Amino acid sequence: MSIYDKLAWIQRDLKVPKKHNNDFGGFKYRSCEDILDTIKPICEKYKTTLMITDKPILIGDWHYIEAKVVLFDNEKIDDFVMTTACAREPL
Repeated sequence: MSIYDKLAWIQRDLKVPKKHNNDFGGFKYRSCEDILDTIKPICEKYKTTLMITDKPILIGDWHYIEAKVVLFDNEKIDDFVMTTACAREPL
């Protein structure tokens, strides 16, 4: 099974309910901890490892947090999938 097949199965199996409520914004959400607690046994099932890192960056006058997530295949260590995303401070 390729790393992309494993990713597809992990995404299919991952179901994390929104257990938290933001009283200020009036919406429900799931925390990073909720997601990580749920995904750990799924990664074990598909013999993968998930690594998450983040770092602050400055672009112009805006402060961002850049998060990078890498999913490694434990059976073929050279196979991995990586993505990055940024979140900006509020106005």
